[in-house]
Amino acid sequence: MKVISVAGFSGSGKTTFIRDLVPRLREYGPIGTIKHTGHHNMEVPKGKDTTLMFEAGSDAVVGIDSGKLLVTLRSTSLVEALNLLADRGMAIAVIEGFKQSPLPKIVIGDHNLENCILRNPKIDDVIPLLDRFPEYVSLGALVHEMRGMPEKGLKPECMVTCAIPLEFHGNLPESRARPVLQEIEKEMQERPEIGRVRLAIQNGTPFGGRDELLIVIVAKSGKTGSSALRGSITRCGTDLAKIGITIR
Repeated sequence: MKVISVAGFSGSGKTTFIRDLVPRLREYGPIGTIKHTGHHNMEVPKGKDTTLMFEAGSDAVVGIDSGKLLVTLRSTSLVEALNLLADRGMAIAVIEGFKQSPLPKIVIGDHNLENCILRNPKIDDVIPLLDRFPEYVSLGALVHEMRGMPEKGLKPECMVTCAIPLEFHGNLPESRARPVLQEIEKEMQERPEIGRVRLAIQNGTPFGGRDELLIVIVAKSGKTGSSALRGSITRCGTDLAKIGITIR
């Protein structure tokens, strides 16, 4: 999931810009948005049942009507919000706010903010530079992706998943890491008892999360899935260490 951060001070026009940007981005897939309200608390409807449930101490409240589902969580985590969108299969997440984050960002207004890619751009200026915005991947997103892929003649009965903390210095060496993971995926998927394999590295630090190796394996049985998971962890540990990424 591509993450586009739009930042600026109150009244600068961020929401108007995002409102115009979202329709243009929809050609790339489903779009999710996240708004950081800063010091202004969002209000929930007073007296409503879902509000009363939240005020009673519920950590999560879900309301469902005839056309939508609304979730209120007792959390202020950007990572948790991104996971919600990624797990739902969003192709792009547009974030409004978080102006002090280290994320590459579009800045609306004249203030100097860290990692500014574009300042007061037109919508057409953003599209050619999408590759400069970071990717966010969650374990749930990989599961969502795998469930939408065709089978290769195997009737799978098991899906195993794993998220393992990683350690690397500086920026993630994506250009070197992805070929390593693709080679492991290819070799594992050649086994007759393995349906599909997806390996990915989540560079979570810029988003306030953890750096992790994510693994999803679809297999013929729980036994073969568990064996393949152990083998993939060992192989990833060895091959990633060669490019400066350590499994913790």
